[in-house]
Amino acid sequence: MIRLSRTIHFNAGRSLWRPGWTAEKNRSVYGEESPHGYGHNYELEVAVEGKVDPETAMVVNLTDLDRILKEEVDRPLDHRNLNRDVPEFAATAPTAENLASWIWKRVAARIAREKWPCRVVHLRLRLTPGFAVEIEE
Repeated sequence: MIRLSRTIHFNAGRSLWRPGWTAEKNRSVYGEESPHGYGHNYELEVAVEGKVDPETAMVVNLTDLDRILKEEVDRPLDHRNLNRDVPEFAATAPTAENLASWIWKRVAARIAREKWPCRVVHLRLRLTPGFAVEIEE
């Protein structure tokens, strides 16, 4: 098996503030964030694994993987407010953990629909130079 990865960048705003909590509870859980939230310059690395196709000599064509990352991640998230523009985050906090899981499910489902002979095995979502969330299969 061969693993290959691709890294993309996108920018999005979010608020983790929960309206049903007091300001004190929100700050104790989420830090000094205000109800208005803030933005991140996200870095996403997605790794897929599969056998090398003897005809193409590739696990997957990177142009195709780039297209799927554009359609499934960049297009719905880049320069968006995650709480307002992504229906799944209207009532669910767009924490790094939740966002990484959302991306994993979309990319994995898309690869399955495309019937590619590979699968997502690793995802790293970096929010700051010192903080990232990783999912590994």
